Amino acid sequence: MTGVRPALADDAAEIVHLGALMYKAVGAKPTPTWAVESTRMVRERLGKDLFGVVIDAPEGGLAACGLVNVAPRLARPGAHAHLMGYIQWVSTAPQHQRKGYARTVMEALLEETDRRGIEVVELHASPAGLHLYQDLGFFIKHDNVAMTSQRLRPRR
Repeated sequence: MTGVRPALADDAAEIVHLGALMYKAVGAKPTPTWAVESTRMVRERLGKDLFGVVIDAPEGGLAACGLVNVAPRLARPGAHAHLMGYIQWVSTAPQHQRKGYARTVMEALLEETDRRGIEVVELHASPAGLHLYQDLGFFIKHDNVAMTSQRLRPRR
């Protein structure tokens, strides 16, 4: 695919910057501490249990990015693979939105999950990304309820 390339450890700070923009768009408040820790984690994990793709911006830096966390998963009936992928931080810099970069990033990520034999790929979608993800074959599950528990939260 033209314009998309594998994410490298040297891209970590820019990936985190784009991730922060995505979080801000949904009302979260990334902190400098979060950015430092996230940059370290992305740098350390890329090429291991984390892979991603980026699109370079013509003015320098990154125009868009996306990551996949790869994790072991207990097999479910009918599944053959024992890995799952969780897509995170699909984000496009504001000046590069509406150019098809998110679709290009997603197609590259899904191509790589297919190449790796990852059968189950999950993500959480913002309302802005919902139609793109549905167009790429993602669906809202109705056979159970997704639930989250945030444990051991830092005290304020």
